[in-house]
Amino acid sequence: MARPKKQAGDAVATGSSKNGASSTRPRKQNAIDTLRTVVPSIFQESQKTSANHRKNAIMLRKIQEQCAEIAGEKGEEAFNKEFIRNLNVVLAIKKKEPTADRVIQFASSFILCTREKDMAAEAANEDEEGEEGISSRFVEYLMRHLLKGVRVKEKQVRLRSCQLIALSTNSLGAIDDDLYTQLKESLMERVRDKEAAVRVQAVFALTKLQGGDDEGEDGNNDDDSVVQKLLDLMQHDPSADVRRSAFFNIEQTKTTLPYILQRARDTDAYNRRGVFTKPMEELSDFRVLSIGDRERLLRYGLSDRDENVKKACTKMLATKWIQQADDNLLEFLERLDVMSSNVADDVLKAFFDYRVDILGNFAFNDVFWANLTVESAFLVRAYAEFCRGKDDDIQFEKAVPEVTRHAFYIQKYSNIMQEADEDSRPEAEFIVTQLLMIARLLDYADENGRRKMFNLLREMLMLDDIPDKHLDCIVETMGKISLNEKDFTRIVIEIISDIRAGIDEQEFLRNPERSDDEDDSPDDQTMDLADTPRKRKRSIVDKSPRRRSSVAVEEVGQSANDLDAMLIRVRCLNITKFMLERSAEPLKENSYMYGLLNELVIPALGRQEDLMQELGLHCLGLICMLDQNLARNNMELFLTCIFAENASNQVKLLSLKIVFDLILTFGMTAMSSLITEEKIVQDLANSLESPIDQIQAVAAEGIAKLMLTRLLKDPQILRKLIILYFDPETVNKYHLRQCLSYFLQVYFHSSHENQVTLSEIFIPIIIQLIHMQQDAKGEMPTPSNMAQQLLEWCEPRRVLGADLENEGAVASGNIDFGLQANIAIELVKAMFTETSAVRKHLPLVLYKIRLDGDAGEIRLKKLTLLIGNLKARRPLTELLSKKYLLSVEKNILKMFEDAPEALDDAELNKLTELTEEISFLDKYEPPEEPAETVAAAPPSARARRGAASKKQTPDERLAKIMKEVDAILESSESEQEAQDSESEEEAQDDDEDYDD
Repeated sequence: MARPKKQAGDAVATGSSKNGASSTRPRKQNAIDTLRTVVPSIFQESQKTSANHRKNAIMLRKIQEQCAEIAGEKGEEAFNKEFIRNLNVVLAIKKKEPTADRVIQFASSFILCTREKDMAAEAANEDEEGEEGISSRFVEYLMRHLLKGVRVKEKQVRLRSCQLIALSTNSLGAIDDDLYTQLKESLMERVRDKEAAVRVQAVFALTKLQGGDDEGEDGNNDDDSVVQKLLDLMQHDPSADVRRSAFFNIEQTKTTLPYILQRARDTDAYNRRGVFTKPMEELSDFRVLSIGDRERLLRYGLSDRDENVKKACTKMLATKWIQQADDNLLEFLERLDVMSSNVADDVLKAFFDYRVDILGNFAFNDVFWANLTVESAFLVRAYAEFCRGKDDDIQFEKAVPEVTRHAFYIQKYSNIMQEADEDSRPEAEFIVTQLLMIARLLDYADENGRRKMFNLLREMLMLDDIPDKHLDCIVETMGKISLNEKDFTRIVIEIISDIRAGIDEQEFLRNPERSDDEDDSPDDQTMDLADTPRKRKRSIVDKSPRRRSSVAVEEVGQSANDLDAMLIRVRCLNITKFMLERSAEPLKENSYMYGLLNELVIPALGRQEDLMQELGLHCLGLICMLDQNLARNNMELFLTCIFAENASNQVKLLSLKIVFDLILTFGMTAMSSLITEEKIVQDLANSLESPIDQIQAVAAEGIAKLMLTRLLKDPQILRKLIILYFDPETVNKYHLRQCLSYFLQVYFHSSHENQVTLSEIFIPIIIQLIHMQQDAKGEMPTPSNMAQQLLEWCEPRRVLGADLENEGAVASGNIDFGLQANIAIELVKAMFTETSAVRKHLPLVLYKIRLDGDAGEIRLKKLTLLIGNLKARRPLTELLSKKYLLSVEKNILKMFEDAPEALDDAELNKLTELTEEISFLDKYEPPEEPAETVAAAPPSARARRGAASKKQTPDERLAKIMKEVDAILESSESEQEAQDSESEEEAQDDDEDYDD
């Protein structure tokens, strides 16, 4: 059979046959023979540009078909081997090589081409079993080859293999279960690769396998599933690219959406922006997110520190999300739930900034104002504030009615609020709140409108059940309506007097039989606003034997009246608080305040209710801000409340804030005239040790403000703040840690004087931190890392102004660039006295200290003096510690071109810098240590200890010490010269050997 087939071929080759089908035989025969030339040429073309990939893929597919038609499976095998041979050349090329990337893309295009042809054949119902077999066998052959490359040692091969798998996964079609399992296991292994680029491609390929297995039915663990693996990588992978690849390609389901939203707080700005540009924009309806998720997502995006993230979030809500709400802004606000939203204001402001084109299209007519809803009231209020912020008076006047008409709307919806039931009252209160907030923005030049608004607000303040939000807006609006601050204070206090008149009238009616020394008139029970303070009358809620209760019914009525009276007092205190927050006139110039202080504020402090105490304390603190003498007289009261056992946490916290505010306003000296400054500082320091996290954080923040403003300078408090920064117990106290992280860096880098303070307390701090680190059992950084942070704060070259001309700073003495040498001196002194557990860490700290020519010759001589005596009197036993100490000593000696000369007698008499070190060494007595440590000391050290005990004059001791310094330096220099001479002899010997 083969022989006639060959003869027929020869006949075709000579042109003797006119059969069209047989005329292609020579070309098909040559397809296999020319594989090693045609296929490389196609790969060569594909690396030039990606525009010809489609054409080359079709051409390569035809060659594959010809090989299969000529030789069957052997032809396929020959084609596959040649394809792999050419592909292998690319697999080892580095990551960012454009030509290699184009070849990988071409290989993916070829797989896609074969897949498309098979699908077209299936759609045409053609019998293409052979064609389908060619594609599937080729894909299987290629995938198995790439799976080998996934596990090789070379990272570039792993990268290219995963890259091609990732690009080709969508075009694979149906593959057998064995290959699918191998592919999945290999990719699962590669997502833990040490190379981030390999992990990125592996994650991209793994995302194409989502939904390919049923974990629940197969009984596989969730941790081994593709989705669980992607979620784990999306949360914990250290590479931002890997996390981005995971959440960009993971399927959005109810399970995965919360994890995708968490990427809005990713450490990488590009990832945070990516959440708003891809996953969230792809949502068909943002209502699939819960109200809480929408709130968090918008809050994260609009408050992000990166401007590009803010823009992406704004674009998402102003284009995609508003379209999903049918371009209806009210519908959009309804989906945000503006009544309980904390971010709706920012959302509308961002929306108005982005969609400037629609600002003129709003129509707030009479029908709109007569039928306000929660969303429409919120919209018009936000729009009015936006126009005021942009100084766009034209649009503001179009949106908001005149004062008289606006007062009518406030009265209308206030009446609706009073008549509403419990279910609809919150919405009515919200609408009134929005209208009152708009009233703060109006122009009250019209006298009729001003009078109408004033009377309305006064009536509203008299209501029994007015919410606190309404009180705040009303008081602020009345401050704007008033002629001046004194007139504003007078008006509000008169209103408070009218409100309190109800309490006094009830007291008069319930106690008609009073002694003559007490006022019985309800009118006299009100505050005398213009006169000086008078004696406080007995309150209806005061505990007194005068209060009689003869029958149970009378007790019940009396209890109800007591509750009503307390509510009235709470309302009065709230109004007082809002008024005082907007007052700045000194107390001496406003006599109306005295009656308010004595008849309302001070009695509230004696009440048993926590709410009354808190409001009274708050008002007292605000009044003290208006008068220095009053603040000074009440400073002890506020300090006592901070540590009072029976006080609530809110009262303690409020008292601490008041103390800081008063000190910041009047200064520490003014506040410490009646109570000593030491007592104030000690109480502030004790507040840092409070078991209540919020109080501890506020104490740290307040002390930081005092120290930054130079109102407080205390090294011990500074030491406590630094210890708190490193304390493992404060790891989860984010407010405290954030405050300290900002303060410590700014404090030390803003002033060289602060760095000098740190250098003085450096040694006690690092020793305490070493002890804490030993007890923390791995929960704290290493001592060297903590010391590195302290030294960075104490670096003079990083202080503000040090980046200017250093010569002028050094000449004027403003900045001591050798400051860290002082720390080194004290550190070596600590090595004489500290225990072995601490001493072993100190040489490494000493090694990290910056010692250069800025330290000066005197300080360097001090160091050599101390290090030499340390080696003689109490040598280190740890090899690593000795190594670091020797390195420091050698580095110091290298700074001298020659050994430093000894000073003469005249210079010694003038030299006073070494007095402290000489006195330290003269008084030093080595501590008792184990026998092996003492035995390790050389005999010369004992001789020195004996000689040191003899009495000598200061000049003699100084001269002797300087001689020891010079001897140490000379011996070190001689050792260095000997090493240099040995090196020269070795070099000469090498030259002689080379000549021979």
